[in-house]
Amino acid sequence: MEGIVLFVDDQIFDPKSNEYKLFFKLKEFNEFDIPIIPINNLYDFEKSLKSMSIYNAILLDWEFKVNIDGAIKKDTPYDILIENNIFSIIYVYSQFSIGETEKSELKQKYGDKIEFLDKINDPNDIDNEIRKIVKAISNFKNENSHLYIPFIWGNSINQSTQTIFSELEHADPNWLKEIYNNAKADGADPNSEILSIFQNLLNESVYQNVNLINSFDKIKDAKEIVVENKEEATAKLFNRLYYTKLNDEAPISTGDIFKFTDDEYAILISPECDLSEKGKDSLPFEFIKFSKTESERYKKKKKGKTEIFNNGTQSKHILPSFPFEVDCYNLFACINFKSCMTTKTLDEFKDKRTEYKMNSPFIFQLRQRYFSSVGRIGVPAIPESLRTYNFK
Repeated sequence: MEGIVLFVDDQIFDPKSNEYKLFFKLKEFNEFDIPIIPINNLYDFEKSLKSMSIYNAILLDWEFKVNIDGAIKKDTPYDILIENNIFSIIYVYSQFSIGETEKSELKQKYGDKIEFLDKINDPNDIDNEIRKIVKAISNFKNENSHLYIPFIWGNSINQSTQTIFSELEHADPNWLKEIYNNAKADGADPNSEILSIFQNLLNESVYQNVNLINSFDKIKDAKEIVVENKEEATAKLFNRLYYTKLNDEAPISTGDIFKFTDDEYAILISPECDLSEKGKDSLPFEFIKFSKTESERYKKKKKGKTEIFNNGTQSKHILPSFPFEVDCYNLFACINFKSCMTTKTLDEFKDKRTEYKMNSPFIFQLRQRYFSSVGRIGVPAIPESLRTYNFK
């Protein structure tokens, strides 16, 4: 597998400790040729989680001594593990007992990707301890071969990000300011414009990563993993592909889902340029609205006729596994294009946003279907300096 191993223990830099000896022995024994990075405090551990993206494994002590206002107190990584989503196998490696409630909650969050190992007390038993850890990593690798491609993918994103930032900096060290000011002058949301441009550049770069593309050949031969309810699992997957759960602080953007009444839902389809501060003062916001009740009636009417999900009917559009309710994945939304358009001012809807937004490209496919004959597509402005330069 690609990635690194984090060894997080507050004794790891103490030459007299077993953890210190184990770390260096483990580096010598490293048959996987994966870098092992030592960390001796929870603060650096949490910062590392947010700074690096690919971990093969995390070997994590449970009890840490921390200095708080001159007093030595004990802390655990429980809050860090609960509050972060870590795509890795985690070995909680400790000589201290862990509460059953904490164990249960961590198992519920990470499933088989978290294990609890007892730490050695005998310094003469380090070789056996290394074999135990390496065997656990090897078993995880063999039992989770489907994770190989996501690890490769994460690496390709890291490499592409470095390349893109370097190239943009080389082209114009003011590239962020240039894009920001240009979008601002055009009346667009500069934050959205910067993010959109970078995401498009990242997509183009990742798409050219030969190592990643070649790794997809493994998909056809991958072993099918048995899940308890295959239909529900597929519905959960497409719910995540179509919709993203919003952070509380997320700005209003195209694709946001609103609940106007207990029965009426709507998706914001105004282009990003109309959602800027300039647009908010002068333009109404455009929504595609639909009824939960009418969607349920359409579901009963078309029961068994799964071809409706192909969206072959010009006047209607089906959104699968729509988040009418939290953790409910078998409800779909039926949009009637003949009566779906509505406009509202910011004050009329700003407190009615749900926890979800519709992802691209699906929101743009929906807009395209509705606006196929009357819509307009926003095109970013070209900086005046660039226009002038192209005439030279």
